[in-house]
Amino acid sequence: MPYPLYAVVAEICERAGLPFGKFDTTLLEGYVSGMQISNDAPAFEHIQELAKVFFFDPVNRGDSLVFTPRGAEPVMTIDENDLISDSDDEKTRRSPEEIVRVLNLNYYDADGGIDTCKQTSDRSIDTRGEGEKNIETPLVLETDQAAQIAVIMHKVMIEEQRGDFEITLPDSYLKLTPGDVVLFHGDRCRIDEVSLDSGEQKYKLIHDRKSAYQSQAFGVAPMAPPAPVPLVPGATYIQFIDAPILASGDDSQLGYYVAIAGSNSAWAGATVALSLDGGQNFIESDSTDIEAVMGELTTSLNSHKREIPDTHNRVQLRLYDTNDALENRTLADLLNRQNRALIGHEIVSFGEAEEISPGVWEIGYLLRGRLGTNPTNHPAGTRFVLLERNTLNYIPTERYNLGQTLTFRATSIGSGKETTTSGLFSGASHAEPAPANLSAHRNGGQLVIQWHGVGRLGGRAAYDQSQFFAGYRVTVNGQSTDTSATTLTLADPGTATITVSQLNSITGPGPAAQISV
Repeated sequence: MPYPLYAVVAEICERAGLPFGKFDTTLLEGYVSGMQISNDAPAFEHIQELAKVFFFDPVNRGDSLVFTPRGAEPVMTIDENDLISDSDDEKTRRSPEEIVRVLNLNYYDADGGIDTCKQTSDRSIDTRGEGEKNIETPLVLETDQAAQIAVIMHKVMIEEQRGDFEITLPDSYLKLTPGDVVLFHGDRCRIDEVSLDSGEQKYKLIHDRKSAYQSQAFGVAPMAPPAPVPLVPGATYIQFIDAPILASGDDSQLGYYVAIAGSNSAWAGATVALSLDGGQNFIESDSTDIEAVMGELTTSLNSHKREIPDTHNRVQLRLYDTNDALENRTLADLLNRQNRALIGHEIVSFGEAEEISPGVWEIGYLLRGRLGTNPTNHPAGTRFVLLERNTLNYIPTERYNLGQTLTFRATSIGSGKETTTSGLFSGASHAEPAPANLSAHRNGGQLVIQWHGVGRLGGRAAYDQSQFFAGYRVTVNGQSTDTSATTLTLADPGTATITVSQLNSITGPGPAAQISV
């Protein structure tokens, strides 16, 4: 049963021998579910732990100890003309290294066990922050309460990093005490320290923001006790991926990718076999323990144009392995091939990833239709595979398999449990992309057609055509011409429909760019 904060602080004061009436806890709000204490620690240390989490300051006012909550309204504005001459009212900025990007609050959860739990405040969008910091508390807190405290701690830390002032004021300001909020130079500041002297007082002011003490964050529920470790490997998840190549080294031979993952912690790999007759007979088997990050959508994803980032749609997904994690990436990272994933048959890149619950993630800021794939709608249940090349198996195959339905069987090593999947092999690994910037103009009775080739290898400005690139096919009103150049001049046919495709010696013409003149 939670106890009111004011009652807990009052109890500590009374047990420490402070007479009733010599302290005031009436301003304190909130509830304490529990607290780990030691008889060896002095009372003020227990109060400090409570003040750190519930954001209040113990202040001597007159002959009483008053506990003042943070986030109050300013008690006065300090007139700069009242500063005593030796005041240093220049702001002392704190080092940017004091801002951490990730702040973890380790605490005891009211719904947890005897082990500490953790709530995290992550400000990855704040480029000033670096590293990670852990704060420990002996308090027992509710899950959401702990999450909100972590966020507030982080915001207060960032606000205080703006710096502090050290000023000297006359006796007319004697009523100011630590914890009071004042306005100085137009800034809201909290009095952190007061040093009294004859006829003057020295004050240390720290930047303070009222909204920093508010949060509506929701916490991540405590982890359930670990499940018993399975002794027998479970089935293998398997996905057949007929997609454009993900690395230049895969261009040497026609092939496809296979992604596998285990369904429990005892999984140690699988044997993958291929069938060309719908699963009646299997050939070409191989064993591997390379495990991909895989799962499926739990919400639907709507289509979006590929030309601009998709900031409108977000989608949730469940990873098969709850120990797998997704990460945030910048736009520059996405353009450099990070966070590429396969959703259905569409390749996307995602910039934002947030874990909603263990194994359940929400991703957003999507680049759609990557590597020439088609942006489309994806219902819940659609496959998700993180396209990290070192977690996928590239399987070379023969040309006669083009257009065939391939069936794969994954057999878990150590248990013999089997999983099968099938898919039509189109040779997407070697399909050429459409050329770019197709244009045409008339000149002296001739039609001049121009375009730019699009490579499949390399990156940035250093790109190349594949080793099986075989030029271009230009079709004008149904009449085709193959060429290795990126321009073609012919007699003006009048009204014309023009298409240009790139050719691959294995897979033939790829998708065409088209214009009419």
